[in-house]
Amino acid sequence: MSEQKNNNSGKRPAPKKTEDINKAKSNDDLSEKLKRKKPAKKKKTVKSRVFKGLIVFSIFAFMYLVFVFSDNAFITKWRTIYIETAMTTNSHQWLATWFIPHDIIDQVMNKYHEGQDEQLGLESAWGDGSDKRFTDLVPDDEQEFYKLYHELASDSFRQYLLDHPDVLANGYKKIFIEDLDGELEIYTAQGDKVLVVDVENNLMIIGVKGEGYQGKMAIVKDSKQVVMAKATTLGSFGQEIDRFCKDNDAILGINASGFSDPGGVGTGAEVKGCLVIDGKDYGKHNDKKAWKFIGIDKRDERMYISNYYKGIEENYRWGMEFYPCLIINGKSVIDGTYGMGIQPRTALGQHMDGTTFLLIIDGRQKHSLGCTVEECKNILMRYGCYQAMNLDGGSSSVMYYRGQFITKPSSVSKRGRYMPNAILLKAAKDVE
Repeated sequence: MSEQKNNNSGKRPAPKKTEDINKAKSNDDLSEKLKRKKPAKKKKTVKSRVFKGLIVFSIFAFMYLVFVFSDNAFITKWRTIYIETAMTTNSHQWLATWFIPHDIIDQVMNKYHEGQDEQLGLESAWGDGSDKRFTDLVPDDEQEFYKLYHELASDSFRQYLLDHPDVLANGYKKIFIEDLDGELEIYTAQGDKVLVVDVENNLMIIGVKGEGYQGKMAIVKDSKQVVMAKATTLGSFGQEIDRFCKDNDAILGINASGFSDPGGVGTGAEVKGCLVIDGKDYGKHNDKKAWKFIGIDKRDERMYISNYYKGIEENYRWGMEFYPCLIINGKSVIDGTYGMGIQPRTALGQHMDGTTFLLIIDGRQKHSLGCTVEECKNILMRYGCYQAMNLDGGSSSVMYYRGQFITKPSSVSKRGRYMPNAILLKAAKDVE
């Protein structure tokens, strides 16, 4: 074995065949050719990208020209809404001013100013006071319950009570139903889902929906339970809605007044307009055209909308200023967008029978883009509202109920904004 190993180790490696040498040389030549061709491929890719970029640019340029200058009715409508929505915000006006010519923006906003002119002389009136007010009823029996809660679809609600007899265990005065997810099949006569019925506290909450928007509305049967609260640190900082409710032991709360908001980062310290609580004004009258005063007169618990005048606060349990009016004396006083586009909304109103409505519409989100002021008005008119006004909206719009946010604010925090004041619902037992 050792001899064989030694003999093998002494052998020279066999010379490569000519075919193998030629094949290797051919592979080297092919590799060299491929290397030389690569720059041409790169050059072609750059040209392709430039060409595609020009196509994309041309498409966007065409779309821009059509959107900005077309007279097509559909495009004009949505261009107008887009401009209104941007221009009626505090911090997003650039979405219009950066690329839409100022003369087109001015045409749209002129209609907004025309709408303000139409609101100047509007004021509430309630007649001679002989109208029926069912809100004083105590629902001891079925008949009085359905008279008081006339918004309910009575047939379907009766069926619900038959299917859930425990709800009536303590009588009609103690009915309490809470279904914030809307899983129960309870509806109003207008077709909206009923989420809360709390008879002891004179409260019903419903879900409202429309094309592109969702929200909630609190229906309060005793206006004396609806109060105004100011931030404890008003003048230096506002408060979030949950803090308003906790500090005032309130069942429910919504945002109210507008406030100074430079750059969209205001702290809610400085209220815009007057802020009346128990006959005292903690704000300052805003003399902008079309701003109106709205409040509850302590003499008759009626909601009045009027022009501001010096000393108006003396007769009001609470009040504030904002714009525009939606319903005056049972009649619509607004059509279309009023130059305010589609936004999250807050609105306030009252029925002839004294029922008070607190409406919040979510916006600027996938589940709800927001709505126009006319759509707010339409919701309130469906429920027989006699007086109503739009309040501060946008990222301030929020409703808080029994320890939770039941609307979805568009603010970064998802909790609404720091605000100078809020409209709250007190428990019936806490109101004289």
